[in-house]
Amino acid sequence: MDVLGQFHPQIVHTPVALLIFSALFAIAGRLFDREWVRKASVLLLVFGFLGAFAAVRSGDAAHHVPEDEQGVSEEEIDEHGQMGERTLYLAGGALVAVIAASRLTGQAAAAVGGLALVLQILAAMAVGFTGRAGGELVYEYGANVRVGGQLVKHPGAGGGLPGGAAADTLGAAFAEHEEHGEHEKHEGH
Repeated sequence: MDVLGQFHPQIVHTPVALLIFSALFAIAGRLFDREWVRKASVLLLVFGFLGAFAAVRSGDAAHHVPEDEQGVSEEEIDEHGQMGERTLYLAGGALVAVIAASRLTGQAAAAVGGLALVLQILAAMAVGFTGRAGGELVYEYGANVRVGGQLVKHPGAGGGLPGGAAADTLGAAFAEHEEHGEHEKHEGH
């Protein structure tokens, strides 16, 4: 796995938070006619776009592990990746439209600015759906999840987890880990 792939779970939070807040700030900036809110929206959009780019790149590097080593459906992984790419394109389109609107005047600026707002809202929605799909890959299939240093195998992958879904086993493993951690705290006092 590419070095960037191991950081996919941390990287994806950047576009999720920033693209959603960018759209909210863009809406608030228009509703309340506040220039500083609109400028904050653009700044959030820039970093949200960069975060989406890094998330797509790290996802490309990370997708081989659940697919090849855990038996997670290639179709599910590819769908999540395609949603991530759509999010990147929508955020990039919004950024281009914001820049273009800032260079225009009058009705043209208003029209392109309106397009930018629509694209920001669509990017926020797309990143939400993409994040949900990614969460399902982790919590339903155990994608790239390790318990005790071992990759969790998808139950349908042969040699997978006996008697239930990966999430049930993960929950039990984490509960055991928590219990063990609490036990060590009490012994230390």
